[in-house]
Amino acid sequence: MFSLRDTDKDLIIKSFKTLEREMRFSRGFVSIGADDDGVTIVVCARDLSSLRSLVNGVMKSLYLIFEAVNLGA
Repeated sequence: MFSLRDTDKDLIIKSFKTLEREMRFSRGFVSIGADDDGVTIVVCARDLSSLRSLVNGVMKSLYLIFEAVNLGA
């Protein structure tokens, strides 16, 4: 589970809503939720290899989103 606070909540939600379909397969999935405090990304998998793959995908996506925001600043 990833909890993101003090970030551009709308940007994270929109980005991961499009990625959710790509990060869903028979052995695992990624879901995203939002509340007043921030965004929560949940990664679920049936085995360790699938979990590692999904976590790497989430981390790479977050890195790219934050780098793109920094380029625009």
